[in-house]
Amino acid sequence: MKKSKRWKLLLTGAALLSAFTYGRYSMTAHWETITTSFLKSDKPYGGGAFRIHGEQVISLKLAGQPITFKPASESKDPDVAEPTEEWMNDSSERLKRMSVAFLRGTLETGLTRTFQHRGQDAAWWYSSDWRTVYISTAWMDYKAPKLPNGFLPQITKLWRSSDGGQTWTPLTWPEDHDIEQLLFLDPQRGYAIGWGPHVWRTADGGHSWREIEAPALAVIAGKPRKTFDGVNLGPDGVLRVACYVDQSAAIKASSLVYRLAWDQSTFEQDVVLPNQTVVDLQSSPATAQGYSLYALSKLGLPRNIDDPKDNGRRTGALSVWGDAQRSAVQQVRTFDERLMLDGLSVGKQGVLLVYATDASGGGAPVDLTFLTKDFGKSWHDLDDSSAQGGYFDPDTNTQYALFAYTLKKRRL
Repeated sequence: MKKSKRWKLLLTGAALLSAFTYGRYSMTAHWETITTSFLKSDKPYGGGAFRIHGEQVISLKLAGQPITFKPASESKDPDVAEPTEEWMNDSSERLKRMSVAFLRGTLETGLTRTFQHRGQDAAWWYSSDWRTVYISTAWMDYKAPKLPNGFLPQITKLWRSSDGGQTWTPLTWPEDHDIEQLLFLDPQRGYAIGWGPHVWRTADGGHSWREIEAPALAVIAGKPRKTFDGVNLGPDGVLRVACYVDQSAAIKASSLVYRLAWDQSTFEQDVVLPNQTVVDLQSSPATAQGYSLYALSKLGLPRNIDDPKDNGRRTGALSVWGDAQRSAVQQVRTFDERLMLDGLSVGKQGVLLVYATDASGGGAPVDLTFLTKDFGKSWHDLDDSSAQGGYFDPDTNTQYALFAYTLKKRRL
């Protein structure tokens, strides 16, 4: 899914805190099993970007057409599995047949598909009561001729449901405008973020859209499918975007974070993260004192894909600042360069989770989750390496994880 993180389908600054403790331990015993047959009846297998509220469940998932095989007696070589139809041998044909599906139901009765459309990728937004849902789909014909810019054409569609996903209304949307993220303040007011990068705003439930000019330094000539490095919509409706800027005579190599309030039509600079590339940008839930912004970043220059010696490994950093414009940035901690940073979740009362992958060894990559419950003063390593998907609910500080068909949760 678009911009998905491992716990969501699913993150610079000044002074490092003087001291923190770090512990490695397993929290497997704290998992509570919810069900052992989650989405078992929906084929192909997968939980998608699911959400749980009590017994109610919604999910947005990608699905390919099932691959079937001829009986051994009908195969050219009885020792080699032979697909039933020729297209099943062609990866481009298999991708063309993928679809996006929305499901809704309960843990007890199971989920039913109420939406399905062709696509290899998707974005969604849902209101807190799940009554309003937006879905965008992105589909490519992998055998189509490439465009003059060297890319395959992509067809983007946009839908809205006002009855919890039971019925869907197609919205007018230019199909050549990609949507990477859908972020809304409420069912009527929100943003669509796409390649370019581009930002569009709607105030009438998606019936009309107005483009907001992206920050000039975020746009690079010759890269029409460039995206922001991080995007966040704060609890007060302020949209923030992060982009890396190469060193020039006017600026040092940095990630710049820009902000846009709902009543503004132009982005303003928020903070500068020197010598960093943002991986994820998240905000904490609102409190009486406001809220905080967190950036998970890689220190140093971005990976040089033209240099075979550059493996892309960089020291990671987690930074925080306040919601007021141009607040001071504080670096909470750093992470070993062997780790590939995947994403960040921010909960209530100082709960933060950083997701990473360690692929530095000779074996299979190891998924790691780093947890702090005190705003980054002490850290622990959670045991979730066998999970195959899930998400974190910041309103309840609850983590959900899917282990095959077994759905579990734990309160952090």
